[in-house]
Amino acid sequence: MTSTALLQSRRPTLRLGGLTMIAGALMIAVFRFAHGDLPAADAAAALQFIDHHSFYAGVHLATVVGVLLWTAGIVNLTGTLTHSTAAALGRLARAAALIGAALFITDFTIDGVTGQDLAHAYAAAAPAEQPQLEHAAQTAFAMLRGTSLFSIAILWAVPLMLLAPALRRDGYPSWLAWAGLLAGALSFAAAVALLFQPELFPGVLLYGLLASIVMPLWSVALGLTMWRQARMTS
Repeated sequence: MTSTALLQSRRPTLRLGGLTMIAGALMIAVFRFAHGDLPAADAAAALQFIDHHSFYAGVHLATVVGVLLWTAGIVNLTGTLTHSTAAALGRLARAAALIGAALFITDFTIDGVTGQDLAHAYAAAAPAEQPQLEHAAQTAFAMLRGTSLFSIAILWAVPLMLLAPALRRDGYPSWLAWAGLLAGALSFAAAVALLFQPELFPGVLLYGLLASIVMPLWSVALGLTMWRQARMTS
């Protein structure tokens, strides 16, 4: 295939990838904010928070859809990389994104469904029965802490760090590559730090700032750049 034909063949994939990347990132940002800051350290407060949440399970479902769209964007992007090193790094990033998406979906589905069921049971239970439900909720939150942190590290931090040099070698803007590398490295370091020291710093810095603001903003910028790259190949 000639270089011109190769570039032309990338256009639909880049456009589709750019659209799914942007749509997924916006859904993740919107619905993670709609989720709110769950006080997981206090089981009783967490159960009351969930019970009064108007759309708790739905927020989790919508976020999962956003993650699937974002991951589809990564798959499409990495399939268009032409530089040999960039393509190799892209395959690793794609593998990390797929594994991370599976882990995230498992974590978020359990959180949404189990959390909502326990909260409704807690609200309907007699006062003597509530401590047992609080203990069950605390156990569930403790089990999900690890999967939650690992999912952020594998789904968003690792792919961004791998894509940074790949994008740079494939002709994407330097600022986009460096921004992705910085965001990925900070997210990875924060997730690992909280894994070993849960009280080291407020989790909202990772879940709220990095995962819900920085990563979606970078992803939207990447999606727009992919769309522009598709136009440049015409």
